[in-house]
Amino acid sequence: MTPDLRIQQAVAVTNVRGVRVVAQTDDFDAPEAERIAVLFGTRPDGVACSLADFACPFGNRHVAVVRVEDRPAGALGFRFLVLSRELYKHLGDPFAINDRYSPDWNATGRLADLAWPMAVLPERTLEQLDVILKTGDTQLLLGSVQALVDGNRVLLKRDTPAQFVRDLWQLLPDRTRCELWPATFAFSDELGFHAAVGPTLPTSRHGVQELVEEAIRDYPQSSYELSLQVAIESGDRVGLRKLLARRSADDTIRLGLYILAFALIAAAVLKFVF
Repeated sequence: MTPDLRIQQAVAVTNVRGVRVVAQTDDFDAPEAERIAVLFGTRPDGVACSLADFACPFGNRHVAVVRVEDRPAGALGFRFLVLSRELYKHLGDPFAINDRYSPDWNATGRLADLAWPMAVLPERTLEQLDVILKTGDTQLLLGSVQALVDGNRVLLKRDTPAQFVRDLWQLLPDRTRCELWPATFAFSDELGFHAAVGPTLPTSRHGVQELVEEAIRDYPQSSYELSLQVAIESGDRVGLRKLLARRSADDTIRLGLYILAFALIAAAVLKFVF
């Protein structure tokens, strides 16, 4: 079944007077967008935000993919792309979604809906991932990948937006990417990102273990991280494709529950029949 390909959009601005949606498509949930912009956090003194991307839930049935940039007079601009959760699961890469549509920071009033083309994103290649490992902080990237696959959160203290989260997202399995929320930069942890960079470190309150940089570098090596590195370095395209298509932890749990439920039903039916 083809998912809903429509994408709502809006532009919001935050300044000393608060948050205001200045342009939007019909039926766009402006209060929800304003809430998310507030939870993104208050800019610390002297901290710039040249460009940041993040994704988070938008109500119960949608996902917001957001681009944030500095605007004149100390304001922040937020460009919202809101798509169905089903479409987001087919795509899984908020950075590619944001990159496809350039924001119009001068927009006001009514905007037209966008539409994703009838196509999935290109498959990640071994060459692309090899470049990421060779040019990035390999230890930090691989430790972060394994930590996220294991159900932890990865939070780095930086004063500027970082390429790190974008690179990290390319190394994760497809299904894991669809279940986690990244931010290349944020001023607070109120939105509960699973992988984020920001000028301050959060306090623990989201029910998931949070790992900062030292702990990530010391994170125990495990199967996914090791298999990923071996596949990339040895040029194993088939092995890499299988790794990226693997089930997430939640998928495995759901499958186990389905099997258990089926076994209980089968046992009850057999007992009734015999």
